[in-house]
Amino acid sequence: MKKQLLKFSLLFFGASALLLSSCKKDKDEENEEEVITTMQLTLVPQGGGTTVTYKFDDPDGPGGGAPTQDQIILAPNKTYSVSLLLLNKTVTPAEDISTEVAAEGQAHRFYYEPSAGSNIVVSGLNVDGSGIALGLISSWTTTTAATGTIKITLRHYPGNPPNKAAADAVNSSKSSTDIEVDFNTSIQ
Repeated sequence: MKKQLLKFSLLFFGASALLLSSCKKDKDEENEEEVITTMQLTLVPQGGGTTVTYKFDDPDGPGGGAPTQDQIILAPNKTYSVSLLLLNKTVTPAEDISTEVAAEGQAHRFYYEPSAGSNIVVSGLNVDGSGIALGLISSWTTTTAATGTIKITLRHYPGNPPNKAAADAVNSSKSSTDIEVDFNTSIQ
């Protein structure tokens, strides 16, 4: 009888451990950070003009060949509607990460940091289901001729539910960086 009880106990604990590790794996996969090799910005000038596209591209991912990156050139005294496209080019066909970021909006947030003197103001970020900035879409307004940079950072807020808040800073300890790109800018 003791042997049967021991076998049953071992079987029960083994099955419980397997079940718990399976649940943990599923939960971790849900919050898994994505590979992002490409950040593409499409800028549409309001009131007419030519749509322009700029990108950061590292098609083989981190640690491979050097990435390529465009300089963002904008017209003075213009407002642009800006949309972001994120891709993972380490797989074929390339995977659109933007749709995943949008679907998991409450766990993501873009931060835009124009350098002082760049004469770019970013506003009008689209929001997630809770009304907190997501930033896949934004509005950029330029003033007079200038050169500078704009840092674009995508932060990931883990947890179920994620604890993203409107006041979170770009370097919040509640989140981690999925991708960060510094673009050189020129208004001319």
